[in-house]
Amino acid sequence: MPPATLGCRLFADRLKTHRVGCLVLAGTDFPDHVKKQLSSWQMTLQLKISQTEPSTRGLLEYEDDTFGRMHIFVCQWYDAYACKAKKFRYITTPLRTAPSDLVGSRLLHAKMFHLLGTPKEVGMQIPQIIALRRQHGNRSVPFLLWEPFPAACTTTNRQAFLDTCKLVDVFSPNHLELCALFDDAKPEGFSTERLEKYAMQFSAATGLEGKGNVIVRAGEFGSLTVGGSLDKLWLPPFYQDGASEVVDPTGAGNTFLGGFMAGWNLTHDIKESSIYGVVAASFAIEQIGLSKLELDGEYELWNGVQAMDRLTQYKDRISTALAV
Repeated sequence: MPPATLGCRLFADRLKTHRVGCLVLAGTDFPDHVKKQLSSWQMTLQLKISQTEPSTRGLLEYEDDTFGRMHIFVCQWYDAYACKAKKFRYITTPLRTAPSDLVGSRLLHAKMFHLLGTPKEVGMQIPQIIALRRQHGNRSVPFLLWEPFPAACTTTNRQAFLDTCKLVDVFSPNHLELCALFDDAKPEGFSTERLEKYAMQFSAATGLEGKGNVIVRAGEFGSLTVGGSLDKLWLPPFYQDGASEVVDPTGAGNTFLGGFMAGWNLTHDIKESSIYGVVAASFAIEQIGLSKLELDGEYELWNGVQAMDRLTQYKDRISTALAV
């Protein structure tokens, strides 16, 4: 998924960019300029192109004043769902990845995986990934981060989500998806107390012996991280709601998770990793589509900025809060 890949790639040293990987199932109409842009990131790109099916495409409709009401055609992996005055639906039959698509690629042996799916899908994919790795001589267990399939987030599925969470290290719904697992009707207003209560229930069920983490991505309200040795951590977004730099929020949550994974790989610290996620998301929302990569001597500039410089800027801004 390119947004999550972007979040991880932002913090990859140029000499280690191959350690960031992405599997893309593309159709006959996959745009050449997108392929060229992804290839320019110098990462491990597994691009499988169907000879008969079109690429996965969807229609995202913003019904509030995010864009003065407009429609955006996007490549996505979500089923139809609605949240915060926006709706998404497929306009082509989606092409879905499977663990078997990783065979023959170094991606099968990755240290970390970002999964998006229902409890049933994730419950099947994880054992398949581990079995395939062992068949190819790798007995290590990767770090697993699960982003739930939005349409599956219902009260009737809550126990299935809780049961499957024991297989992963991090469970990360957005705030609306988490609430949908507990409330049949959409709650009125934003409540930090409600989200903390729900997140802690899932934290106790995540990972072996409840030692995993839950990250709730809450858009303009920031993010909540709960689990392990961490009681709870609220982080503000890099850009405040209404900031002129915010052009398109689409994909910010996915990019957050890629940044979190990069942070975890570098620090193995849940606070630090969440900060990486916030900063990564800021790059995703500055334009429609993917961020622009340029080289300035030995440095990489994303939208004209070094990602690590923005990380330092954000940490300086919130240093007082982190010290509490």
